[in-house]
Amino acid sequence: MPEASDAIISIHPGYANAILDGTKTIELRRRIPELANGTRLWIYATRPTAAVVGVATISDVNRAHPRTIWQKHRDGAGVDHASFMEYFHGAPQAVAILLAAVKRVGPITIEELREIRDRFHPPQVLLRLTNAEAKALQRLAKK
Repeated sequence: MPEASDAIISIHPGYANAILDGTKTIELRRRIPELANGTRLWIYATRPTAAVVGVATISDVNRAHPRTIWQKHRDGAGVDHASFMEYFHGAPQAVAILLAAVKRVGPITIEELREIRDRFHPPQVLLRLTNAEAKALQRLAKK
């Protein structure tokens, strides 16, 4: 298992807002790289927002058959059963990333992110940050 670190995760703006307002406490994915508990996830809301809008800490990551994930985590999933089943149709595994210590930041724009990482491009799924990039992002978040 990797050590806790920092990463940027791309999330649809509606789901990002649901995380920030506390109605969605779990991020669902069909697959995602191994993430350690304690990893700080910077929430990048995709277009039209196109900015980092929040930060959360991973409290746990559960991997199981979609039915099992739904039974265990439906209250924090932020989606209805039909949407959940459509997203995971044909998937042998679902990933539930349990989020804690959620905090709204920014927005930190793509232009600002490109000051941290040259030619920054929003990740399809996840982008791990170096320690220096994480510290720079923390400074921008405090503005």
